[in-house]
Amino acid sequence: MPIGPERSALAEAQESRRARVGVALGGGSARGYAHIGVLCALERRGVRPDVVVGTSFGAVVGALYACGRDLESIRGDAERLRRRDVFPHIVDVGFARGALLSGDRLEAYFERLVDGRSFEDCDVPLAVVATDLDTGERVTLRSGPLAPALRASASLPGLFAPALVDGRRLIDGGIGTPVPLDALRDERVDLAIGVGAGVEVRDSIALRMARGAVRAAPGRLLGFALARARGAGPWGGLMQALALTVEAWSGAGERLPEGTGDELHVQTRPPISWLRFDRAALAIIAGDAAMETAWPRLHGSLERFATATPTPTLT
Repeated sequence: MPIGPERSALAEAQESRRARVGVALGGGSARGYAHIGVLCALERRGVRPDVVVGTSFGAVVGALYACGRDLESIRGDAERLRRRDVFPHIVDVGFARGALLSGDRLEAYFERLVDGRSFEDCDVPLAVVATDLDTGERVTLRSGPLAPALRASASLPGLFAPALVDGRRLIDGGIGTPVPLDALRDERVDLAIGVGAGVEVRDSIALRMARGAVRAAPGRLLGFALARARGAGPWGGLMQALALTVEAWSGAGERLPEGTGDELHVQTRPPISWLRFDRAALAIIAGDAAMETAWPRLHGSLERFATATPTPTLT
């Protein structure tokens, strides 16, 4: 595909190293395959991100890309995948650890997926976002083995047991950070591209009423759950996780804003449910289309980066 004016502007900016471009890939389980389409669309325009930050399924796609895997290879593997190829690798009973599944097989699956690599082995700088179960704080992982970090970021509370990383109990990064733009900003990029692949919640009178009711409840539920969780045995962790989930979802479902200045916010709309790992092709197409639609919003920034006069270095 020929490169148009907008494409060449960003390519020129990147080549001159005046623009440091980063992508923040959100969660969404199987819907997160849309991130592959977004990355494909960027590469067609001559854009290769300088930094990748991911949470939950976005961290998995981001890790494969950061490890140097060719996008066509990633896409082909995803489109050939069937649900029966996925679930045997992640299902292991973990009731004793306060969740339905222990997460051990999930981590082993990720270990094979990234060939045992660490953050330090990545071709592109990578950060993986998780949530601290005990504090609800965002945790950004940038060093050490990739598999435990991916397992932590994808540990949906109640489904997978928390992952223990550096002495902290970590769960799904999407709970507190659906699209990890804050973590990407910490990487000091010039141009930040945030990609959401979760369920888009449409506004309506009924939805606004339901959202208001849910927002009123989390404080009481969270306080009750945390109080009960201390010393409550193996199910204490599950209670904490579920409380954090409710608190996060009380403010979730908002559409990504369009972004201003040096940020582009892309909301993909994959026409698949979160467990349809056998329908990656549809999600990838949706991601590609969303990036193409969103691209013109960056035109001003691209021109500015491409034509900016470098700041003189003081000596």
